[in-house]
Amino acid sequence: MNNLDCPFDTSQLPEPPWFTQRLCLRPFKETDLAIAHQVLDKDAEVWQFDPGYVPSLSERLDNIRQYNFLRHQFGFGPSAAYLKGESETLIGQGGLNPYVYDHRDGSRTVEFEVMYKLGRAYWGHGYATELAAFWLDFAFKEVRLPQVIVCPERANRSSVRVLERLGAEFENDWLDETTVIGQLTRADWLARSDA
Repeated sequence: MNNLDCPFDTSQLPEPPWFTQRLCLRPFKETDLAIAHQVLDKDAEVWQFDPGYVPSLSERLDNIRQYNFLRHQFGFGPSAAYLKGESETLIGQGGLNPYVYDHRDGSRTVEFEVMYKLGRAYWGHGYATELAAFWLDFAFKEVRLPQVIVCPERANRSSVRVLERLGAEFENDWLDETTVIGQLTRADWLARSDA
């Protein structure tokens, strides 16, 4: 993944931090390691579907470094999500992640997947929808991607419902029966935004 060519002009993208109604989004710093590990890696309900095991501190550090590499390569990448006005309250992460998609015809394309994860204490407050909607808006209005994919675990009904509310249509993942593949297109997103 480290040698993907950037297919767009990153100089035109807005610089972080980025803001939603209630959240401040910014690239992770290595000084975020301890709190990110506590919020995202300690609760079994949080890591149950991604990655499916208890991540170590060194794995969280690797994630932070990979996210920052993506930010430098593409102008964006999975970012830390803080409550606005409370700079010490990390609630999760979200962003756009490159994803090599295997098509049924044997071809492969690099797509971008919207991803998000929240600490357990922040579930049920609409933050997941707010975070995913921000990154979809960023993907379609700023980066001008033609489409974005989402690949949640089939059993992760909460994530599937969030993405369905945002317009994703799902089908079975032909390579992995435990996941579903959803797609959102720029044309549909802009039409929904204008409605």
